[in-house]
Amino acid sequence: MLHLGRSILVLSVCVFQIVVEAGFTTTKISPRPIWNSTDTDKLRKDLLLNYDKFARPAQHFNATAVRFGLSILHVEANEFKSTFTVFSVLHLAWTDEKLKWNSSDYGGIKKLHLAEHEIWQPDISLFNSASSISVSHYSNTHFVAFSYGEVSWSPPAQFTVLCNFDLRYWPFDTQHCHLHFMSWTYNGDQIDIDFIDSKAITFDVLINNTEWTLVEATQKKVSKDYPCCDVSYPYLVVNFTIVRSSPSYKAIIVTPTFVIIALTLVNFWLPPQAGEKIVINASTALMICLFMLYFTQKLPAMGTHTPLIVMFYSSCLYIVTFSMIGSVIVMTISRTKHSRSLPWIIKQPLTGTFGKLLGLGPYIKQNIWFKSAMLAP
Repeated sequence: MLHLGRSILVLSVCVFQIVVEAGFTTTKISPRPIWNSTDTDKLRKDLLLNYDKFARPAQHFNATAVRFGLSILHVEANEFKSTFTVFSVLHLAWTDEKLKWNSSDYGGIKKLHLAEHEIWQPDISLFNSASSISVSHYSNTHFVAFSYGEVSWSPPAQFTVLCNFDLRYWPFDTQHCHLHFMSWTYNGDQIDIDFIDSKAITFDVLINNTEWTLVEATQKKVSKDYPCCDVSYPYLVVNFTIVRSSPSYKAIIVTPTFVIIALTLVNFWLPPQAGEKIVINASTALMICLFMLYFTQKLPAMGTHTPLIVMFYSSCLYIVTFSMIGSVIVMTISRTKHSRSLPWIIKQPLTGTFGKLLGLGPYIKQNIWFKSAMLAP
């Protein structure tokens, strides 16, 4: 057994001597780079080598101040889905304590472009979003980090929210929709979100909508407390006011209303026995029904806030229908011979003051003349 151990030791020494004489070493050999590294490469390596993008870049007892801005590109409203969509460019800025450097040590570099997946970013989300597929609303654009630690991010974003449309004054309505932005997981002691300045919502690059006009966008910061927690959760509210552009609706919807009113009045001005009343009533009713079908295509089915224009056409349809029924009854009575006269209890009010209020003056005079003729010797 002792001889076996000595043999193994001698064999190991021989192998080691052969390896050393052959020139093999344990030094790690890496391939030579095909180009020389730049100051930017060195800066990125020094900043991101041990960077943890999942950790908030501040002490746990300090809050990260996040500044918010929005440049509006376009707005859209969908009454059938009760949604309001904003196409915009979002502006976020915050201070990252881990991304500070001395520009003189890196060839005077004062800002650095970093990818979206490389550094920490605040989880600012649209709290009242109408899209349940994804919480993220932003595209994968780069960040800009400055030597003093500030990080700026301006991605294009599309926000869709649920909006309670009040269509009572359609098509001359004004709608108010709101966007609520807040951190999805951090409270107010960890992320302090606020607007960049008093004019953080801008319309400089706005592309107008053919149907809606954006007249105002106001901003407000709100802090909300929940019963479950001892900390507050700040969020930002952006209120949009849009007005419907309705020149075409004036010609399509409003102008025919005067025609319907005129035809309805003409129907009452004609004599009771005139057969033309049936034709006018039928034409008016057909016109109103066509407009009601048009409204079903343009307006959603709503339980509340029925448009006044729809109520107007509906009321006109009731009036025209009752007028047609009354005209048929009057014409039937006047053109049919009856052996019995009109009952006194009905005839007396109609030939008195009430009949004059109904416009039956000529018939009252005719009735008086007829009585006088009958009583004359």
